[in-house]
Amino acid sequence: MTADEIKKGESEILEFKGNELSEDPKKWLKTAIAFANGKGGSIVFGVEDSTLKITGIPSVNVFKFMDLITNEVSDSCSPQIFPHLHLETIEDKTIVVMEILKGDRPPYFFKPEGERHGVYIRVGATTRKAEPEKIRELMLYRAHKSYDEIVERDVKPATKKQINELRRIIAERSTSHKKVSVENLISWGLLKEQDGSLLPSIAFRLLAANDLYFAKIQCARFKGLTRSVFLDRKEFDGPIYQQIEDTFEFIYRHTNVGAQIKGLYRKDVYDYPPEAVRELLANAVLHRNYMDSSCIQISVFDDRIEFQNPGGIFGDLSLEKVLAGYSSVRNTQIADIFQKMNIVEKWGTGLLRIADICKEAGSSPVQYEAGSGYFMATLLRKGTAKSRNDTLNEKNDTLNDTLNEKNDTLNDTLNELSDKERQIFDSIKQKNDNTAQEISSQLNISIITVKRAISTLKTKGLIVRAGSKKIGFWSVKEK
Repeated sequence: MTADEIKKGESEILEFKGNELSEDPKKWLKTAIAFANGKGGSIVFGVEDSTLKITGIPSVNVFKFMDLITNEVSDSCSPQIFPHLHLETIEDKTIVVMEILKGDRPPYFFKPEGERHGVYIRVGATTRKAEPEKIRELMLYRAHKSYDEIVERDVKPATKKQINELRRIIAERSTSHKKVSVENLISWGLLKEQDGSLLPSIAFRLLAANDLYFAKIQCARFKGLTRSVFLDRKEFDGPIYQQIEDTFEFIYRHTNVGAQIKGLYRKDVYDYPPEAVRELLANAVLHRNYMDSSCIQISVFDDRIEFQNPGGIFGDLSLEKVLAGYSSVRNTQIADIFQKMNIVEKWGTGLLRIADICKEAGSSPVQYEAGSGYFMATLLRKGTAKSRNDTLNEKNDTLNDTLNEKNDTLNDTLNELSDKERQIFDSIKQKNDNTAQEISSQLNISIITVKRAISTLKTKGLIVRAGSKKIGFWSVKEK
């Protein structure tokens, strides 16, 4: 840890705390829990999170301080978390670094709040309570199970018609075209025998009748480059393999197909390589989180297609590793059947294949973005990358002029603030999930003064409320 690294601020795997243990240790314990439930991370004691000032831990108390941290983690977190603590010296001051590794027994939770309400996860540089579906996914991860292989309690038995239809579809689309028996579906985990009935797994339900309400694809064709005006929109449900086909047809109804003549032969020229589009659709359906109540969204613009699916990168992989070909499959049964149906090839090779397809077709590389609850791929229309850059450069020039004017106005507004209002504004800017009470404690300013200052900052348009009154927070309004 260096001073320069500290100046970069907090991140998904790094948090700073001061040199005194809070009367309510939950403030940093919930972050330790979030790290254990996620990719791991470090909490650095002796650095103020609001100012990034290195305060250090007094040398005379440092080992007692470390014992207190260890005891708090042991007493308050379950399952037990084993932190690794060490000392570092920066600017002649001692800091304590507590490293939390990714846990193998999630979900970890804060004991006083219990397993249902005390589970925390990391979202960017903030710590948030986990939603019920995230808790369930963590529990499945611990049990080495995927959601799609579960047979839910009280589920209705699969009908003979559903079973025979799925058998036929898998056989028709497989390379061998061999008959698929009921015994095959049972051995693959799609069906479970119980009391003379055949109960369907989640994967069977998605591949057959698809009675999961949110398991669908929402498609839209927008006018221009923004989401302002709809030209067309459709919603596809039904078996997930059919959703891929229906969405593929929707996309190509709203994109251009040209022709290239070479000698006696005519070759179709597409705005977007069809193989890449199909692969991106298959990936979205295969890797989405089916416990999430959101739908896959496909947005077609004049210059691009955006493929967004609920559920971030599964497991402990980073986006860089996924792009390099590493794979952690969220829905193992669906992946197995998709492979049998020739919808996908080998697990983990999809993005590499897409890169090769785009390169061969002369298209720009696909742009990827991943967050805690979503994954998005953007495919640019062939031949528009250069023009888009030119347009963006022109817009940036105009934007810079506008921003300079707004910055002048912002600076004038900030200069009008009192010293305490400016302190509170800076505190919110550094860490936007602090409550008014926490700001009051950190800055040693009365709660009444803090609330009055927040009201002033809101009136001046400097901060904005995000979320509900109960669980929301204040953040600096972007200018």
